[in-house]
Amino acid sequence: MFYTIIEQVVNGIVSGSVYAIVAVGMTMIFGVLRAINFAHGEYYMLGTFGAWFAIEYFDLPYPVAVVIGVVATAVIAVVVGNFVMQRIVGAPAEAGVLATLGVALILQNTVILVFGGSYKFFSGGYIEPVTLFGFTLAEQRILIIIVSLIVFVGLELMVTYSRMGKAMRAVSQNIECCAVVGIDVRHIALWTFILGAGLAALSGVLTAPVNVSVYGGMGELITFKTLPIIIMGGLGNVRGTFVAAMILGIAESLVATYVGLQFRDTVGFATLMLVLMWRPHGLFSAQARF
Repeated sequence: MFYTIIEQVVNGIVSGSVYAIVAVGMTMIFGVLRAINFAHGEYYMLGTFGAWFAIEYFDLPYPVAVVIGVVATAVIAVVVGNFVMQRIVGAPAEAGVLATLGVALILQNTVILVFGGSYKFFSGGYIEPVTLFGFTLAEQRILIIIVSLIVFVGLELMVTYSRMGKAMRAVSQNIECCAVVGIDVRHIALWTFILGAGLAALSGVLTAPVNVSVYGGMGELITFKTLPIIIMGGLGNVRGTFVAAMILGIAESLVATYVGLQFRDTVGFATLMLVLMWRPHGLFSAQARF
């Protein structure tokens, strides 16, 4: 019994690591642009399809496919960022919602039109089992946890010490003052968006070998799993996002095992409601962004 619980907690940490990489990009975008990106899951999907295309059509090794998937998504994010995301900086919240929903529909249906709506088999990744401390995990799952930790440590260092990171923190706190002192708010918003989309794509290509299949609509579920995480963590709070992602991942794993797999996807919003009843502003303050 105890072993089973620990095993599910470990599986939950793996899922939480995936959610954390996706959600941190969305929460950073919200912190700077003040807009929830409802197309965020589509960049997760684009990264996965980019890697799948590289493996399927060019027979490239998985590490190279990962780079291609992330870079291809970043290029698309540059286009979307210039034509859409920069224009919603300072705009009413409704404009951001409608714009990003429109982008999500365009990206999703373009992929379905080009590659078809059927499920595709993802053949890359490291699926050999490894036993650690009595637990058996696929190499890919261990890689996901390691990359998640590297990403968050890297982000912490970036926003604390780099010029761009300091500018991102400043814009997240007060857009008007940043514009007055000469910070190019639109430039910062663009690069924050590209970084967020790239992280979503990275999560997608890391998860694809575990999910085995890819399809055009896979981004929708990720978006709706990410929303409770960023709200629970405190909108715009990076550290809170990591903790909330781990809570959701572990809760989903335990519910799937002891309640039923069909209830797994309801855990996010159920957990969100419980948290908001206790702390209406989330587990962490939204004021402590980055």
